[in-house]
Amino acid sequence: MKKSAKPKAPKNLDKHLFEAGLQCHKRLWLDYHEPIPEPVSASRQEMSRVGDEMRELARTAFPMGVAIEGDDAATAAEKTAELLAKNTPVLFDATFVHNGLEAQCDILVVHHNQETNEKQVDLFEIKSGTKVKHRYVNDLALQAIVLEQCGLKLKSADLLHINPKYSHVEGEPFPPMQLLRSADVTAKVEKQVPNVIRRLKHLRLAIENDSVLELPMGTFCKNPFPCPHSARCQKDAPQLPLHQLPELTRAQEIEMHKEGIEELTSVDGSREGLTFRQRRTLACMQQQERIVEPFVAEELLACERPLHFVAIASLTEPLPRFHLQRPWQLTPYAWAVKTVHEDGRVETTSWASVDRSDPRTQFVKTLARHIEIGGTMLCWRSEAIREMRTMLDSVPDGKTSVRALLGFEHVDMMQLLEAGVFDPKLLSYSDFRAVVAALLDDHSGDKLDALDANHRYEALQKARTPRVRAATRDKISAEIQEALSWQAHRLADLFEAFAPAGTEPVTAKGVAEEASAGASASDEQPAGASDDAANEASDTVIAKPARPKRAGKPRRPLPDAE
Repeated sequence: MKKSAKPKAPKNLDKHLFEAGLQCHKRLWLDYHEPIPEPVSASRQEMSRVGDEMRELARTAFPMGVAIEGDDAATAAEKTAELLAKNTPVLFDATFVHNGLEAQCDILVVHHNQETNEKQVDLFEIKSGTKVKHRYVNDLALQAIVLEQCGLKLKSADLLHINPKYSHVEGEPFPPMQLLRSADVTAKVEKQVPNVIRRLKHLRLAIENDSVLELPMGTFCKNPFPCPHSARCQKDAPQLPLHQLPELTRAQEIEMHKEGIEELTSVDGSREGLTFRQRRTLACMQQQERIVEPFVAEELLACERPLHFVAIASLTEPLPRFHLQRPWQLTPYAWAVKTVHEDGRVETTSWASVDRSDPRTQFVKTLARHIEIGGTMLCWRSEAIREMRTMLDSVPDGKTSVRALLGFEHVDMMQLLEAGVFDPKLLSYSDFRAVVAALLDDHSGDKLDALDANHRYEALQKARTPRVRAATRDKISAEIQEALSWQAHRLADLFEAFAPAGTEPVTAKGVAEEASAGASASDEQPAGASDDAANEASDTVIAKPARPKRAGKPRRPLPDAE
């Protein structure tokens, strides 16, 4: 084993390293000793810009505040101490360093008791989310600990987050008192302080011990944020690491790691506590054969024609951009549809709006007009369709079209195939291109950059730039529509692959016969096999998953949302 690492210049354990350590001790060690630049996408840059804008908005509520600037934490801490000595009432970005810990406070309100010369503080943390999260409380607890060590007693801790009910007036500046909501989390922070103190001890030990580099990869590699060291870790990981097992819970992961199970193929399919999807996944990996549940064809064949294979491009931004829009509300801006009529006719149409204008009204009107003939909508992820309900209040001119779209029966093909199709080459359904490549052996999507959400976001930001050439905007619009049309056509191909023409839905009798055949097969087990093993094999065949719920037409008209 290598000797414990001794960094040349000790670093303070700040918010970034603290969060890295809570995610994974291996990431903490690498971020501390061998940091690498994290790739910054356009969406990440936008989130950073939104954070800066929110801080500026929040500061306007504290007119007596003084901002602290410094080239490094030590310089900022010195300036903070100087202003505290002068009894400055409000500090922005106050920085504190003590005993190897570092904390920066978004807003600090200082109460100075002249009789006792004691200073108490109100701590405000600004977040772009719409509710209190556990990791926000951990962040404030770390700040409270450092403040206490620096002689400041915590009086209150508040989280300033976005008010999800705020309705924007286009063209008007954001009103801080309406956009932001203050949540008093003092009790939660005080309760969490002892836990954070204990964790800090463990994190310091991890920094000094490079044996943490032997830790396996896990579900935590992407939660709450993707780890920048994943590529490095994957070089030493098995070909099929355990964390790729679908629906793997943290409790399952910890238990299996304790047993030395690090590879997916090492998991016993008869293990207690596995879900149906986990058992089916393990079975298809061991047999190296695709397994398709009967209900997949049943659900697809039950779809009312005409069939509309719909692909939608949308984005969600923390701060609303258009009139009556709320924070984090979906903004759809492009669609493509391949329609297969009852007589076999095929029609393909697409639409996109990539300029700075509000696309929502035209989006719902054009899409509703195209599919007004009735039938079933089939999509990949149905969030965009479900989220249209939020536009009943924010898009008054398109309310009728929104209701028409919500009234359509739709099938989420991702949810359906994820629940009923198991392929040894496919462990995740999150990447549509990968699904098409595995299930259809179609790699044509590799050439379409606009299938990537980050690429579309960057292109959309470019198209919305003032003074952008019309030819550039048209090119971006065409690129996005081409990618969505490709997705709509591949949805139709997936439909045909799993509900081929002439196929009859599997009946209950057929399912029973399959179960009976499975039970008979289990009776032919090798000599010496236990009855429990036979029962488990039989259970594996008979077990049925819960079908994805079909979104049907409402029984009564939706209520007015005037």
